[in-house]
Amino acid sequence: MYLTRLDIHGIRNIGSASFAPIDGINILYGANGSGKTSILEAIYLLGRGRTFRSRYTKTLINHDLGECTVFGAAQSKEKNAQYTIGVSREATGAFQFKVDGQRVSTSSSLADAIPLLLMNSDSFLLIEGGPGGRRRFLDWGVFHVEQQFQTVWAQFKRSLQQRNKILRHDKMTQEDLRSWDISFVRLAQQLTEMRRSYFTVIEPLFYELIEKLTTIKGVSLKFHQGWEEGKELDTALAESFERDARHQTSNIGPHRADIKVCVDGRAANNVLSRGQMKALVAALIVGQGQMFRQARQKQCVYLFDDLVSELDKDYLLRLLDVLAGAKAQVFITGTDCAPLVNVLGNRKIEDYAVFHVKHGVVNSLTDLDLKGEVQ
Repeated sequence: MYLTRLDIHGIRNIGSASFAPIDGINILYGANGSGKTSILEAIYLLGRGRTFRSRYTKTLINHDLGECTVFGAAQSKEKNAQYTIGVSREATGAFQFKVDGQRVSTSSSLADAIPLLLMNSDSFLLIEGGPGGRRRFLDWGVFHVEQQFQTVWAQFKRSLQQRNKILRHDKMTQEDLRSWDISFVRLAQQLTEMRRSYFTVIEPLFYELIEKLTTIKGVSLKFHQGWEEGKELDTALAESFERDARHQTSNIGPHRADIKVCVDGRAANNVLSRGQMKALVAALIVGQGQMFRQARQKQCVYLFDDLVSELDKDYLLRLLDVLAGAKAQVFITGTDCAPLVNVLGNRKIEDYAVFHVKHGVVNSLTDLDLKGEVQ
């Protein structure tokens, strides 16, 4: 799928803006503070129902307006059909999501309508940060491939909350947990099997993209289920009871799962430079997108914020080659369009459009305008 039109109202410094992106690489450039990243936020809002720049969605709403609205028209290449997506959010917390004119109540419906992958200045945390970010990264793929994942994850989350609630009781005994652990273990096993199956399939694709997009050698990726490998979860829970009771929380389970990223057997964040980490992250993100295409027979939308500053010229060239070959819709922001346009021109990549963003207004550049900008 790809977006054919975007109408944005009340997102940060964007009072009202509309433009028609192409099914290819869309370059959004302008000075700092012009509204480039806000456009990516608007697209992200369409696909996730929230912003990626803050925990609080109300921070993206223009303070003079009190609400924001984003409308997108999309084309499904696979079904040769058009559909629409709309999201509105108010500073009070009220919201409305619509897909093809019908109200939906969950952000997962938006995610299914517009599958998105984002790379920005925080993306290196996928390597350097804690396991939570890597779990969410893995679960993005599992969600889009396994139909039952969302249901099983929600049930497991409730079971985990109940187990932790029991652990906070002063007079709680191990026997009190046994009946709850039956459901906890069953759901944990289902969730873990979905994750493991997905990781087994996508792992070779990750290595393929790491080789294409980076010069890093000796990278290894390993799925960690959240408790000792080879041990049954009910046994592990029994052995962890004293620690769980002392900390009043469940210390093992799929909520502790991780993807271990190493280089020559050492943690990648202790070996790689910041630039290498970002190149590795780009490979993982594109790998997710290509796995999604294989599994669902449709494309996701890629968002890259300030890409030129995130990657050096060699890595940038490699990435643009792969993205152009994937025939996916891509949005890239930057303060200058020339570096990107020059690389695309040198690689004979023609499916791109350039948009200038100034004071929250978006203007498409003609070929004549573009020649003046890159000279």
